[in-house]
Amino acid sequence: MFIIISFICIASIGQAPKVYLLKVGKMYDSENNVFLKDQEILVEGKKITKVGTGIKAADGTEVINLKNCTVSPGLIDAHTHLLTIQKSTDPLETDVLMNSDIERSLRAVQIAKTYLEAGFTTIRDLGNSGMFLDLNLKRSINNGWVTGPRMIVSGPILSPEDGQFFNLSSQNRFVIDREYRVIKNSEDARQAVKDHISHGVDVIKVVMGDGRITLTLDEVKSIVETAHHYNMKVTAHATYDAVIARALEAGVDGIEHGYGIADSLLDIMARKKVYLVPTIGTFESNRELFDPEKKQTDAQMKGLQEFVKKSEEIVKKAIEKGVMVVNGADMYIYTPKPQGVVAKNSMEAYYVGCGKANEVLRTATWNAAIACGVNRFTGVIKEKMTADIVAFEGDIEKDFVASLYKVKFVMKDGAIFVNIK
Repeated sequence: MFIIISFICIASIGQAPKVYLLKVGKMYDSENNVFLKDQEILVEGKKITKVGTGIKAADGTEVINLKNCTVSPGLIDAHTHLLTIQKSTDPLETDVLMNSDIERSLRAVQIAKTYLEAGFTTIRDLGNSGMFLDLNLKRSINNGWVTGPRMIVSGPILSPEDGQFFNLSSQNRFVIDREYRVIKNSEDARQAVKDHISHGVDVIKVVMGDGRITLTLDEVKSIVETAHHYNMKVTAHATYDAVIARALEAGVDGIEHGYGIADSLLDIMARKKVYLVPTIGTFESNRELFDPEKKQTDAQMKGLQEFVKKSEEIVKKAIEKGVMVVNGADMYIYTPKPQGVVAKNSMEAYYVGCGKANEVLRTATWNAAIACGVNRFTGVIKEKMTADIVAFEGDIEKDFVASLYKVKFVMKDGAIFVNIK
């Protein structure tokens, strides 16, 4: 067994685009949410040009045998923080205080590559990334200087005075100034959105507030109205029912986390077509992220088990109620494993919750593409779409967890990055 890792090259003028014919044992059709057997996919340059059976390809076409694999659209993680990493027991501000922008950026280059090699061809990075360091990384990937997934970025998070921390404003102004855009009032909220758009962000991320100070309804409405005026979505970090309800009333497009969300709020989300990104993992995956030097108590382990079980039940309930569930791992915790691989823990947890491989894959393809605003060109394997494709060894429909972590092939924009033979 050997691994071929190939990188995007700038084609010389007049050179014909590379053509591939992928012969696959099973293909996930995210648009119709079904698996299809014995399919073929013709890729010419960056685009998928044919999908079906009995495709006749021109001479010179490279045939890739994926008959023992399940092929899916390239995966999407809609909640990443590539510029932040820390131990599970460290305060969230630790990384900002201990590492410079250059150090965080160089580290993010390595992390980005692990996501692509794990099968994620698109990610949405939602803040905790300094003053627009995410934009720098996005441009570097787009220019071919760095290997990584396509990035949708938010820039600094719009937040109340406390940010994501209790009483942060009076303790460390340095962290706020490097990581957040603090909202003072409704008019300031409008200006903040305009400033972010002028910098070139793709989405607006707000923290409703986890401390004593939260964004008001008028402030969030001002953010949403301004962003929507410029055709930009707003997604809200909201971790408990009171702020979730306020975000929904304000008209946000998505809810991040939504821990323990009430059934009544899921009903509102389904009615308003607001997506949910449950940033959860399995009990085992969460336990692996604990600092091994700090032993956890029995009470902590019991609390984790209860939290995970309830979270998995919420995923199942949300899908049943018609809420669009979107994959997002929120993987910013240090682990000796590649970050991109560990980021699949969210999909594993969704599978434990709903038990359906097609529904889980849809959260990371069709649904995520809509939430990230990239569904016009990716998130589905069909003619005229960008060739973002991942192949998993085996039958992921029948053995989801085992197959999910066995990536054999990754293509992004028609270029092969992983091909394990």
